[in-house]
Amino acid sequence: MSKTLHEIALGDHACVVMDSDEQHWEIAAGFVAEGFRRHEKILYYDGARSTEPLLRRLREDNIDVDGYLSTGQLAVFPPELTNQLWKLSLPEMAELVSQTIGKSLSEGYAGVRVTDEPGGAVHRPAGVPLAEYDRTLHEGMQGHPVTMLCQYERTDWSTSELTELREMHSIEVATPAIYDDGLLRITRHAPYTTRVSGEIDFSNRHLVRTIIDKELDRALRAAGQTDEIQVHLESLRFADVTTIIQFVQAAESFPQSHRLVLYGVQPCIRRVLDRCGAGFTAQLTLREAIAP
Repeated sequence: MSKTLHEIALGDHACVVMDSDEQHWEIAAGFVAEGFRRHEKILYYDGARSTEPLLRRLREDNIDVDGYLSTGQLAVFPPELTNQLWKLSLPEMAELVSQTIGKSLSEGYAGVRVTDEPGGAVHRPAGVPLAEYDRTLHEGMQGHPVTMLCQYERTDWSTSELTELREMHSIEVATPAIYDDGLLRITRHAPYTTRVSGEIDFSNRHLVRTIIDKELDRALRAAGQTDEIQVHLESLRFADVTTIIQFVQAAESFPQSHRLVLYGVQPCIRRVLDRCGAGFTAQLTLREAIAP
């Protein structure tokens, strides 16, 4: 069964296979943020040194991540500790799971949300395949308000291993993208609303204007549904000048009935937009990031 992050329910044990860093951070931050909204204790086992990108993505999403860290609602375990898990025997893992769930629920949270990056289990340091650990975790969840997401980097696992791991999970998270080349990821969040994450350079800059033009064309054909084409740039960390100019040029081509709205523009990109005449382009509007 395929579910989006928002569709994952309490008690689900899901997996996701990731092909790019931007996809990884999008999924990880989305899973954690959903736990904040549900007042769940979140345990993040970082096996790929992704803590800093995760926290950055949460901040880009306008989430008070420092507040959640200070209250303990979000607990992040570094790779040095996460990788020790794969040296445990199965009974030791079962006992740790029981203790961790019990302690988290005793703190008064509505549930426990766990996600891990088990790259350290690839070489089986205890001679136990990850599939066996996963079964132990699944059994330990039963009867408790626990939600689990297993994150698998495609490059860490063989095709046969990934097939086995995916078959063990009844739920796989769907993470569709309009475009993802490992450097730039573009997703659609709603009709006429896209999000651009990562970096834009000469190799992929043509996509910016193409996607904006396509969204405008769709809006014009659906007369009266919207007068805005929204592009979220909270996670756009680099764009060359030629790309930034394309945002202005695209807005200048809009009819008076519609406008291009850019959300969460990073200061470095906003400065270039200002120099390119964004402030004098009637059909271009810059807005702050939307609070979650």
